[in-house]
Amino acid sequence: MNILRLLEGIEISNLLNFDSKLEIAGISSNSKDIKPDEVFVALRGERFDGHNFIEEAIKNGAVLVIGDRRIDDLKVSYVEVSNSKVAYGAVCKNFYNDPFRDIRTIGITGTNGKGTVAYILGNILNGLGENIGIIGTIEVRLGDEILPSYFTTPEQLILTQLFYRAREKGIKKIVMEVSSHSLVQHRVDSVYFDVAIFTNLTQDHLDFHKDMESYFRAKRMLFERISVYGKDKLMIINIDDEYGRRLVEDFSGCNIITYGIREKKALVRAEDIRFSSEKTYFTLTIGERHFPVEMRLLGEINVYNALGALGYIYGENLSIERSIEILHSIPPVRGRMERIDAGQPFTVILDYAHTPDALERVLVTSKSMGKRLIVVFGCGGDRDRGKRPIMGRIATSLADLTVITSDNPRSEEPKDIIKDILNGVQNSNYRVFEDRKDAIYFAINSASDEDIIVIAGKGHETYQIFKDRTIHFDDREIALEAIRERMLDGH
Repeated sequence: MNILRLLEGIEISNLLNFDSKLEIAGISSNSKDIKPDEVFVALRGERFDGHNFIEEAIKNGAVLVIGDRRIDDLKVSYVEVSNSKVAYGAVCKNFYNDPFRDIRTIGITGTNGKGTVAYILGNILNGLGENIGIIGTIEVRLGDEILPSYFTTPEQLILTQLFYRAREKGIKKIVMEVSSHSLVQHRVDSVYFDVAIFTNLTQDHLDFHKDMESYFRAKRMLFERISVYGKDKLMIINIDDEYGRRLVEDFSGCNIITYGIREKKALVRAEDIRFSSEKTYFTLTIGERHFPVEMRLLGEINVYNALGALGYIYGENLSIERSIEILHSIPPVRGRMERIDAGQPFTVILDYAHTPDALERVLVTSKSMGKRLIVVFGCGGDRDRGKRPIMGRIATSLADLTVITSDNPRSEEPKDIIKDILNGVQNSNYRVFEDRKDAIYFAINSASDEDIIVIAGKGHETYQIFKDRTIHFDDREIALEAIRERMLDGH
């Protein structure tokens, strides 16, 4: 692509060695991935500054560099912009001929539930006969093609490539998670959102956002964009959440569908909620209409997730009755209130809960399913330290036995993270195992008939990140292994 076409719509501060006849073969923000005749976009990150890797990119073949630092001497063409992250999205959109404009996009944001709402809604729409794309933590699916998922919301180039691929496959609608990081870091600037769904806002990512108000304002950016696009755009908002109520007030002139369980003013509500160890039952109420719902997704959090998806169905005038039928058959989400069953006489539940609110919801729901409640959990390293003691207090207050262990310690020492968790513990009903496998084995070997074990924090993840390595680690595999060994021993 010619450089002039690549740079269309980009605000340029300065040019160096500019060649208007330059042809660009590709784009990357990773200097190691650069190939001949490509453009390198230098991004400033939390730990690294891409401008420090410009020479490496040029050695690998970059013929154009885009950055937001003043540079006066360079061997190749350099385009200085005010913000590299904004420019990155724009050049990706230009290079792939704006695939976003041809696809109707539903963005889902909030602390907890984004991935599950995307999973539920994507499956319902697929069941209704639509050719759907899903982009999120749980999975990336373009029609019948399953792709690896590495981020809640991919970076600009990967996101553009996914939309381009979706357009090539004839997909007209994409359901995607939209993280607060992606909004602040301009990863989704090129996306034309038609619908925004808000799940909830609870403490998380305060290492990045610093306080809850900043965190909320990052999430709010999605709704600001929807409000600008026009009144035909749709917002689906959980008004049981205080921040959801603020969104409704802030965007009162927009097309809003509210949902909730406790708030009677919600248009889409769940009533008469009941749980078993295998299913969730409730009555879906929309205005004066009532529908019985039975689903294999467990817990109150999944009632909220289902309401968010069904709120969209109602807002788009699609079949509620048929959508409920499809919901009934949707299998449990991997790592979200997922039962692990190898024929054992107790229940094991795997969940991604890694925030105080999510952990509390999972434990409250699970506590009603059996005799004793045992929980295994840890907290991630290099993340919001303030939630660690809160989660320690919640776990030991609600569970009969709490097994405190590692999650993804990253650059931190596991023992230091565990110490932070213990600062919130007020009871003595806990054990500490720094090794997560040992913790899971201990919990399973401690269970009696009809007990409930919740293994929280990692959910669908199949790895564990340490300061010097990343290893394969799957809570599901370890739990099944421990259960089978126990049953072979005759326990």
